[in-house]
Amino acid sequence: MDKSKKASSLFSRRDVLRGAAIGAAAALASSVPRAGSAQSPPAKAPTKVPMKLTFWTWENPQQRPYQHKRIQQYMQQFPNISVEFQYFTFGDLGKKVTVGYATGTAPDGFATGDWLMPTWLARNLIAPMDPVLLGYPSLDAFRNDHADAFVAGSIFDGKAYGYPLWFYGLQNYVNTKQFKEVGIDPVKDEPKTWEELGEVAKRLTIKKGNKFERQGFKFAMHAAQWTTMQFNPILIQAGGQWFDQSGKCTINNAAGVKAMEIRASIAKKYGAEDPADSLATPPIPWMDWLRERCSMFSSVPLGSAAIKPINPAMESEGYYKAYLMPGITADKRFSTCYGFNLVINSQAPKEKQEVLHHMYRYIMSDLIDCWRATAPFTLARKSGWTDHPEVKNAPNIDAIIKSKDTGVFLPRTPVWNELADATHRAIQKVLLDNVAPQRALDEAAAEINRATADFKKS
Repeated sequence: MDKSKKASSLFSRRDVLRGAAIGAAAALASSVPRAGSAQSPPAKAPTKVPMKLTFWTWENPQQRPYQHKRIQQYMQQFPNISVEFQYFTFGDLGKKVTVGYATGTAPDGFATGDWLMPTWLARNLIAPMDPVLLGYPSLDAFRNDHADAFVAGSIFDGKAYGYPLWFYGLQNYVNTKQFKEVGIDPVKDEPKTWEELGEVAKRLTIKKGNKFERQGFKFAMHAAQWTTMQFNPILIQAGGQWFDQSGKCTINNAAGVKAMEIRASIAKKYGAEDPADSLATPPIPWMDWLRERCSMFSSVPLGSAAIKPINPAMESEGYYKAYLMPGITADKRFSTCYGFNLVINSQAPKEKQEVLHHMYRYIMSDLIDCWRATAPFTLARKSGWTDHPEVKNAPNIDAIIKSKDTGVFLPRTPVWNELADATHRAIQKVLLDNVAPQRALDEAAAEINRATADFKKS
């Protein structure tokens, strides 16, 4: 049955759900060869007949090329299989997939942020995966070999719905040369609270009149996903939460207001940031830091591959360092932890679903090769890479690993895109339009509650 005939013109309405349920109910049986280990590539072809797959992922200077390389290698090894590979910006991928389901053009398989798993699962749009086809003897073995963040977001009702790629937290990346220029010791003077970070950022800031020549610290403002990722741990550190037990959005309570005041304080209280002045782009949100236009930036793990092409001097001279993100108090230093899964469209024919298992296992069967290409992005799998000397000796690896292990998850909601957009608008209102935090958060909570109500009706 043609995939385009399975999708309605209305996303997640009757025809989409009916087709998805049929696909999800199909047992992933046996024609693909079983293999003994997820850490070895499958040797036998998954099918002898020609097959064309479609696969979508997100753009990143390291991760997208690695996925593309492995898929090209897979097609070379199994030439009867062809894969149409497409990629979109980090912020647009989920929306493109949503439109794809609405129009009957969704890919057979795609990479997705773990925060979007509830969106796909609530609509039965991704298929359960067979751990045996992925090289594991059982679901328990699969579960035990992956980070808790992956398990929390991708295993439901005794079934796995995602095959993990990378999972990591955010760190505070600092320019140690600029620290030393203003008499700050990069080791002894590490900012451990938001107040300490504000004071350090203020000392690092350079202005000529009202114009910044260097910002002391910078939050991302280029995309809703980034804005929400960076606000999320501050909200939780303040004692807040996104939803109460009934599903009502609660970011506009006292804890949410406190978190928003902290988020805005770098610009408003300490005068160390201009939210409207940035070179950030979706592929390179940390561009201001790389260009040395800001001294500190809250970022995903950064290493030589990300730094050298833009700032070879910073990379060769090593004048950068990663700290854990600050906390409201020094004992609450945690960031958002998130990652990406490979998933399967539940509307894809059974034969394609089985071959996608085979391809996904191939992509992630050489974790040291993956680390070399994408370091220092940490992998979700526990085995096969952490003890390697190249990992142990990587710069800033202690902070990178700890931020992953102690991080908090993004809110699990089927209206993630609406939540992120509403949060982004609230932060923009506070920082750019001088709207009071309470009012901005009241409006955001109302938007999120309307989106949740609309979802329940549909």
